[in-house]
Amino acid sequence: MKKLVLLSAVVFGLVFYSCSNDDDNTENEKVSLVGDWQLTNVDFTFMSEDGGRIRATDNCIMELVAGYRFFEDNSFFFILKEGAPFPTDGDYWNWEGDVEDFKIVQKNPAMPPYNFSVTPTNLEVKKVNGKTQITFHSKMGHGSEANFTLVQTEEIDQDQLPEFTAPDGLDYEYCGFFDPK
Repeated sequence: MKKLVLLSAVVFGLVFYSCSNDDDNTENEKVSLVGDWQLTNVDFTFMSEDGGRIRATDNCIMELVAGYRFFEDNSFFFILKEGAPFPTDGDYWNWEGDVEDFKIVQKNPAMPPYNFSVTPTNLEVKKVNGKTQITFHSKMGHGSEANFTLVQTEEIDQDQLPEFTAPDGLDYEYCGFFDPK
């Protein structure tokens, strides 16, 4: 009788445990890149001082980016903060792949005058507080490298810019090249 009670308690406990874990499991759920993704974090692992021909470093450019918008036809827009100085909703980028392995390719590196292309490595997709989150590492247009965090959303908030971390845990200094404070 004790064995039956013990076995029932174990089975009952496993049922509740497995139900609570289903909430944050993305393996059973097909996640698509198509749609809007809020950029929440850019954690630099290396910061290049090369600003290229427009003299803006990777970190200065990333200060403008609020999110990523992936379209079903494989076109792509960077959604910039409200009032950003140049458009990103033209025919500039394509994306290739899927949520497990994708890259963003700039069609003409001369326009816009900065190469925003990324080729993510170490991609991880998971649910956090009920929302799908992608984290990845990528080298950037002028040689900087960073870990990125994107959260899938219904609409990108152009007033919510990502949190930045400088390499080696140093405080991030706002560049302000396009938006001097």
